[in-house]
Amino acid sequence: MIKNKKRKKIFNRYSVLIIVMLMAFSAIGVRLFNLQVVQGTYYSEKANTKSHKLIPEEGPRGAITDKNGIKLATNKQSYEVTFMDTEDSEKQFFQTMAKVFGILDENNEKQDDSFALKVNPYRFEFNTSDAKSIQTLQLRFLKDRSLEDSILKKQFDSKKEADLTDAEKSKLNAELLKLTPEEVFNTLIDDKHYGVKSGVSKIKSNYTVEDLRRYLLVKDAIKMNSFSGYKPVPISSNVKKDTYLVFLQRISELPGVNADIQPMRYYPYGTLASSVLGYINKISSTDQQKYSEKGYDVSSDYVGASGIEAVYEDRLRGANGGDIVQIDKQGRITSNLASRESYPGQNVQLTIDANVQYAAEQALQNRMNYLQQTGTVWNQSTRNATRGAAVVIDVHTGGILALASTPSFNPNDFANPSGLTEEQVEKYFSPDFQKMAKDRGMSQDLINFMFPVDSSIKGNTTKRVDKYDFFPKYLYNYATMSLLPPGSTFKPLTAIAGLQSGVINSTSTVNDQAFFTGDDGKPILFPSEKANGIVNVVSALGYSSNPFFMNVGKLLKDQYGNDALAKYAWQFGLGADPNGGNASTGIEIPENFGQVYNVISKRNVNSVQFLLNIIDYLNKGSNDKGIDNFQTIDLYDRVDDSKKVLEIKGKIKDSIKTAIKSGKIDSDKNYINLYTPLFKELIDTDPKYKGKNYSDKDINKIVTITYSEIKNAINDSNLGYNIYNASIGQGINAFTPLQMASYVSTIANGGTRYKVHLLDKITDADGNVLTETKPEALDKINISVENRNLVMKGMENVTGTGGAAGTAADALGSFNNYIPSAGKTGTAQVNSDIQNKIGRSDYAWFVGYAPADNPQIAVAVVIFDGALGSQSAYVARGIYEGYFKDELIKKNYNNFSIETDLNKKTADK
Repeated sequence: MIKNKKRKKIFNRYSVLIIVMLMAFSAIGVRLFNLQVVQGTYYSEKANTKSHKLIPEEGPRGAITDKNGIKLATNKQSYEVTFMDTEDSEKQFFQTMAKVFGILDENNEKQDDSFALKVNPYRFEFNTSDAKSIQTLQLRFLKDRSLEDSILKKQFDSKKEADLTDAEKSKLNAELLKLTPEEVFNTLIDDKHYGVKSGVSKIKSNYTVEDLRRYLLVKDAIKMNSFSGYKPVPISSNVKKDTYLVFLQRISELPGVNADIQPMRYYPYGTLASSVLGYINKISSTDQQKYSEKGYDVSSDYVGASGIEAVYEDRLRGANGGDIVQIDKQGRITSNLASRESYPGQNVQLTIDANVQYAAEQALQNRMNYLQQTGTVWNQSTRNATRGAAVVIDVHTGGILALASTPSFNPNDFANPSGLTEEQVEKYFSPDFQKMAKDRGMSQDLINFMFPVDSSIKGNTTKRVDKYDFFPKYLYNYATMSLLPPGSTFKPLTAIAGLQSGVINSTSTVNDQAFFTGDDGKPILFPSEKANGIVNVVSALGYSSNPFFMNVGKLLKDQYGNDALAKYAWQFGLGADPNGGNASTGIEIPENFGQVYNVISKRNVNSVQFLLNIIDYLNKGSNDKGIDNFQTIDLYDRVDDSKKVLEIKGKIKDSIKTAIKSGKIDSDKNYINLYTPLFKELIDTDPKYKGKNYSDKDINKIVTITYSEIKNAINDSNLGYNIYNASIGQGINAFTPLQMASYVSTIANGGTRYKVHLLDKITDADGNVLTETKPEALDKINISVENRNLVMKGMENVTGTGGAAGTAADALGSFNNYIPSAGKTGTAQVNSDIQNKIGRSDYAWFVGYAPADNPQIAVAVVIFDGALGSQSAYVARGIYEGYFKDELIKKNYNNFSIETDLNKKTADK
């Protein structure tokens, strides 16, 4: 009994308590071991995301200067207000932001706003005018903010997008695009996303959607920033220094808020040379992967978007640095853990002469202002003379001294971290053509004709397109991209081709009675030209005789074939052999390449033009040759077409274009065998034809129209009128102002076509030359001294050098007394009926060089809707005044037509 009692005492309540305590402490020990040892790294890293932050230091972009070292693009000190997401700042976010917004408003500062979702009215605004790009950017915007999650959950059994089929991905995108901007906004401010609505309502009982959006901007920036690491997000950039000091004084009451200094891209002369410099922009969502792989911080870095800024992005880009710091709960730095020094980018020195550039831009704008105010020149309206371009080239190197495109833009607008204003977005990317046309006094019927609603945007009823290119585009480089008929400025080339080929010489003459007899024996009349009588090559250039140069074209065709003129033009960079030539001038920034008439290129042009004729005829059920009253066929691509219907339409249209381009006229039977089954397949597939009876006779008419137009297109490409028109700068001849400047420069220097270039040299931050551009000859053209002198003498007659009364003499005659010049005017026509209806007029061209006896520079100028080429000669005079300023002053020239002092040009405010 005693023994049993002792055993019971071993397991009394104290023993149990000890066992329980041992078990508890063992469990705690195991848990601590797991937290501190097994998962120690995980929790340490998690803590660091809140206590460790990267304070970036941007590496300044390299400067862009003119040939004399004048800074056209540099950097300036910028003050910005940022927010750092920490434990405490997150808790007090809405109260803090209310104070921040109050300080900004009191000091008339703007909050950064590159957020594409706008309110009042609700809409998306992206920095592009291309409908397809807008759709792509909108999808990226929605997916970056996880708005596809609910759709994936409801319609795709919570699959990930990567696991969807192509058809399912298309359906997902379609569903996302159905979300209205208002629905997206309400989703983002909801508690499940950013919690803006509930957060604002706690501190403010009365608020507007604009109030909600201000908080949303910062919340969204924090979310987007989290993808690239934890660092401050900007709230307001480029604030005034006084505002910056206010934030420094009140920083203690603003958890997470800091005031910092950062370099900002700055263009001291505003719009000057913007067509060359281009602009920088934040990295778009569609380019983030590309730049991320190159080491960019895609959430904040800027990159070159156009011009030299884009072409030399890798050189101009600075190397970012910064500090990794320890912060407290308020977001204040407690210690510096690591640092990396930032480095400036390399400097780019251009061949541009800022003073000549200034003269070119000012002379161009002055003449356009004159034409707009005058309203009419030579019975043509010049009210819309709102666009133009001028290029100036050093004839001995190919270096570009000036490249002007008007209207220009201010790259400071894009460099401002605060983002474009709504007015700037509309100006650059989304012009309101309806309003602009009404302001010009156009009727609604004319507006609907000239600016139809953009059918490429599904459901669109308001956004219009500028069908006839009536209004100017600020970001379009008219100097390098616009392809225009050169008019009579092409005639010196025709003269060279005729002289060098031997079909004419110095004594060859034509009796100019203001008409030319074509191959059909009918006269081609020039009602706006006077009869010049007997002319030779020199006087024909001075008078700009169309009959003389059309006759040269005929002689070339008869003796050497349809491509005879083109072969000479290609040597001067006016187009290139379609069988493998390179039309590029060599310039570093993007350019278009125009072409001169040749059989292959004409077929290519006809393949488009005649296809449009076929589509139109089939859509109307008749053509202009007496075939009518048959069932219509619609080959236009429609929004509601199925993929299969679009495929069949594409097959028919591609087949038509290929047949025309081939230049081979097949038998009628082969055409019937090819197109009959294609049209039948379209009728059977497209639901719009369901229930309609297409007889064999109907289909035969459809096929007959198709192959007759194919044959017409092929035959047309070989007709003599093509080379006759080309010889006077019309027809399919179309070149950029840059190509024209290169061509006249080649004449001026005796036949060396240099690679056109903007880059002079690249230096490092210490001024050491890293690379330098040397003149490079692309071609050396054989022009005899005698023939060159004949052409140059004719071009001197145009400008009035030596007392001749040429078409440019009014503009340059008195100037020639100080520095003789030579050139050629050109008045290029398009479609007179359309021009008159929409209020457009002819292109006014001038190409030339100076001094006439020892050329240094060559110029090409064009004014859209300038009516007469002589108008552009006034621009050339202004350019010459800028380039030869010092020499003119020494000669007591006191008749400057423009202000030539660049120092009076300041950045736009």
